Amino acid sequence: MKLGSLIVAATAVTTASALSFTNANFYNITIGNPFNITWSNASGPVSLTLLKGGTEPFFTNISTLASGLTGSSYVWTPSADLTSDTYLVHFEDSSGASAYGFYFALVGAPYSLATTATATTAAATAAATTTTSSPLSTYTYP
Repeated sequence: MKLGSLIVAATAVTTASALSFTNANFYNITIGNPFNITWSNASGPVSLTLLKGGTEPFFTNISTLASGLTGSSYVWTPSADLTSDTYLVHFEDSSGASAYGFYFALVGAPYSLATTATATTAAATAAATTTTSSPLSTYTYP
């Protein structure tokens, strides 16, 4: 009976000491404005990586935000070279424990040129193919 209690207690301690984010305010993150990323229960230095889109395992590694962090927070200022998309931050400590932050969209992020060019081409094609020459209507749809 005591062994069972000890195993349950050890499991609770292991779960409670897992690396985790401590701020859930991952909304309204804006290009050029500092954002405080916080965590707890790290074992040794922490590395933060910015990931883009999708769901695990379909994240794209964008960049390492910082590595070797020994505190429990990091102030990150999103740069203007990021495009409008869904992002998240991945934490990993020196023991190999990891955690993912919340998904967020950047406010003020430009759309990628490929997305803009595709949308412009599609709009031009649609306008050219939806022009009607009926005597009742000569309206060109945008």
